[in-house]
Amino acid sequence: MRARHLPRVLHSFDISVLASASMGPAYSLASTMGPMVAAAGFAAPGALVVLSAIMLCVAISFSYLSRVEPNAGSSYSWIRMAFGDRTGAYGAWLLLLSNFFATMAIAVPAGIYTLALVAPAHAQDPLWAAIVGAVWILASSLLLYVGMRPTALVTFLALGFELVVLVATAIAAVLHPHVAAVAPAASSAKTPSPGIGLAGFVTAMTLAVWMSDGWEVSASTSEEVDDTAIASGRGGIVGLIVSTVVLVLCMFAYLRLGTLQGFVDNQADTLAYVGELLGGGWWRTIIVVTVLLSTLSTLWTTILYLSRSVFAMGRDGVLPRVLGELDHRDEPFWSLAVVAVLVTVSELITGFSKTAADQLEIVLNASSVFLGLLFVLSAAAAVRRFWGERSSRLGGVVVPLVGAIALLGVLAATIVVEDRVLQAYAWGGVLLGIPFAFWRGRKLRHR
Repeated sequence: MRARHLPRVLHSFDISVLASASMGPAYSLASTMGPMVAAAGFAAPGALVVLSAIMLCVAISFSYLSRVEPNAGSSYSWIRMAFGDRTGAYGAWLLLLSNFFATMAIAVPAGIYTLALVAPAHAQDPLWAAIVGAVWILASSLLLYVGMRPTALVTFLALGFELVVLVATAIAAVLHPHVAAVAPAASSAKTPSPGIGLAGFVTAMTLAVWMSDGWEVSASTSEEVDDTAIASGRGGIVGLIVSTVVLVLCMFAYLRLGTLQGFVDNQADTLAYVGELLGGGWWRTIIVVTVLLSTLSTLWTTILYLSRSVFAMGRDGVLPRVLGELDHRDEPFWSLAVVAVLVTVSELITGFSKTAADQLEIVLNASSVFLGLLFVLSAAAAVRRFWGERSSRLGGVVVPLVGAIALLGVLAATIVVEDRVLQAYAWGGVLLGIPFAFWRGRKLRHR
């Protein structure tokens, strides 16, 4: 009988790299800073700081949980451990839904940036972008199947290049004189008021959930860490802090360089706007390359997170059990293959959209709600698990409880203030998880 646990091949440093790269600082700035500025104006960096403080509370709860229960299922397995099979199956639903759409939202820009480098005339063609994005999904899946060690090495090299370029652009933005505007794209969007209201700040915080998402890949790889029990959780916290610091500093620097209207008009690609403000030319090329590398790093680490989670769910029975089997190399081939095929097919379907970016804003907001709710349940699981342990009372109970309550408040406010389309997506995803939980919760096996 084959081993049912993944081989331990990663070290603490690898986890920090994977966590930081999965947040994709350059990709996050390119895709999310613009919408955040459109919502909150100059308060956008503040929204990220506040949300990141809340997310740090959640990351601490993940650290405590991965120390006592390292599991490829991460959030799903901890929710199940704390609240039972049906609630665990509901956590599985939220994890699958949020990360499936997250993979889609990453693959579309991957196609666009690739075309911007090699075939600019097709960069905004939705079918071309979908085809190239699908190719990158398959390539990322192949990299993961080659093994975790090669994946960690490639991720380290890509992240190092990304951080160097981002720091360079931030320094250049601070030294460059303020620019009124540089060829902004035509837009009817209204410039956010400097005295932005609570609704805009809350919306920006919700988008920041997406910007700060990714560090939790450290938890899904906790079975594969050949180090101390705290290595996985510590790696996630380090990755979160490092990427957040870079993101906040870049946002402040870029806002000093450009204008609110410029960021609103170019919110589909903030870094392209920054590159034009810095003079275009080689700045534009190196920024496009950096965002592409960041997007690809985020893509394969998200597929890593999703495939490991699917493996754990198959192993437990919440998904078909074949997905929980390892092949002769002790790799989760079937979970990785199924994830790759489903996401690739869905990515190709986006090629029939009116434009390549038509559904990205809705996907970003809706998946942020699902991710946020998953984090809330995970933090609540930590509270339940460590409630009776006096030595873990602060980090295992108080901090996660603060994070869960604060994040739940942000999500509730978001659903109230957002438009009906987002409300429909959010409520639809939340409610559809209930029958899934009752159906699959009965199938779970107990170890």
